[in-house]
Amino acid sequence: MSAVVAFAVGSLANTAEITSNNIRSGAAFDNLKASWNQALKLGDFNTALKCNYDYNANRDFLDSATLSGNLVEASNDDDVGVAYEMTHNFGSKKTDLKLTANTQGNTLSAEINDKELTEVSAQRDVDVGDNKVNVDAGWMVKAKTARVKLMSALGSDDNIKLQVDYDTADGAASYEVGYERNIEDGRDVSATFNPADKNLDVEYRDTKFESGATWTASASVPTEGGNNVLDAATLKLKRSWSW
Repeated sequence: MSAVVAFAVGSLANTAEITSNNIRSGAAFDNLKASWNQALKLGDFNTALKCNYDYNANRDFLDSATLSGNLVEASNDDDVGVAYEMTHNFGSKKTDLKLTANTQGNTLSAEINDKELTEVSAQRDVDVGDNKVNVDAGWMVKAKTARVKLMSALGSDDNIKLQVDYDTADGAASYEVGYERNIEDGRDVSATFNPADKNLDVEYRDTKFESGATWTASASVPTEGGNNVLDAATLKLKRSWSW
């Protein structure tokens, strides 16, 4: 019998990141994450193995491992392509599975967490006037909540996002809005506001500050709770790189 599993030639990019705590109260190490990627061949299927390490979640061993690839490859846009992503968490000992089918510009997804269907969704791009809007409509099975995500580009440098959750049990609705802007090549800024959390999150991402590394500054600013909200704001730094 021929070998069932064979390593593909070469490995995929590996990544690592170090994050700080709130540097406004004294900069210190907060967490270390890393991932190792390897291309594999399982019988007739090409797949990718990703191993994840998270110091805070499981400092003595891997946090999780993910296998992803295509079950059915589409030869053209009219064919149906089916992809999978299976993740095992070594801490909780639970396995999650996401299946995605693509055809004619439509994407259908189903997520199964620990043998329980948790979410189904459909996604596609639609034309609204002169703008193209990415629409993602989903249903959270256990929470009995409908979720709609909208994202649209404003010109070549700006994107706006909107997420609306509707709880069918009590009729409550919540939403989150976001804005992204490309300042220049290698420098981006984004802002997200969630009225329920009464918090504004701002993130600045820079790949030009240090060659071979990406620096990210994340600020969380409460919109209520005091006369000077900036005094209550937190600021964290993250450095990530690939090898």
